[in-house]
Amino acid sequence: MLSSPSNPNRLRLILAAVVFVMILGAVGVMLLRADQTAEAPEPTSEPEAEAPAQTPTIPLPPPALTRAQLLDMVEAAASAHAAGEPAPDGQAALAGRNFRVRIPFGCFGPREAGSDAWAWWEYADDGATIRLSARPDNWTETAFVAQLGGGPYDAVEGFWIPRPWMASDACPPIRVDPLGGAPAASPQTVGLAAFFGSDSSRVDQRGGRAWQAAVRAPEGETLERPTGFHLIVEGRLGAFADGRPVRCQSAGPDQRPLCVIRIRREYVAFAAIGSDEIIQEWRS
Repeated sequence: MLSSPSNPNRLRLILAAVVFVMILGAVGVMLLRADQTAEAPEPTSEPEAEAPAQTPTIPLPPPALTRAQLLDMVEAAASAHAAGEPAPDGQAALAGRNFRVRIPFGCFGPREAGSDAWAWWEYADDGATIRLSARPDNWTETAFVAQLGGGPYDAVEGFWIPRPWMASDACPPIRVDPLGGAPAASPQTVGLAAFFGSDSSRVDQRGGRAWQAAVRAPEGETLERPTGFHLIVEGRLGAFADGRPVRCQSAGPDQRPLCVIRIRREYVAFAAIGSDEIIQEWRS
């Protein structure tokens, strides 16, 4: 008969089995953790939010100067000239600015026979057509230009701004008293002038040629009497030798200074007063 193991041996066997089981359990736990670590995705950092790209700001050009603003500029220059003071400092900054001026003409009806007006309108074709004409004055040989210096100039072509005491570019509502007759008009004192040097292109010069256009009524109809027309002049302000766009002169202390704004003429058009519809236009 085989003898059963003694109690001490049995105890050792049991302890060995327990230790073996514990070792297996520890190894299993370690393997399981290693598996989980391998399978678990590495945490990724969230991408930083990019700041929105800023659209570059393109500064808009200042609006074109109007008749009223040009007359304010002239008023300040004339006052300084009459008082013997330096021209206003801020006016040099206006050189190069765009301007748009509407010069009214024909406010009191069609031109009279023999008129030498710089701008006029008249009926033709028994009232079925209105012809328009405007031309710049030739100021090349005037005393004003001679006193400016800076020449010689191939041509100096200018327009007067009529009734500079009015900020509005409309026709005046005041009519001539038919019994009293038309009083003498005040001398012109505010002008726009384009200066062409000897090296300037002759393409932009009018050389005495007028801008002309025609408005025609539908077949069999006649045109209503207009209230007047505008010559629209656009361009940029130039600069005289002192860097300012306006120069004034006067013959004496009791005379209003005569002031001329130097311009670069870029656009001319006809339009009826009270209408934005262009009858005809010319670009330089």
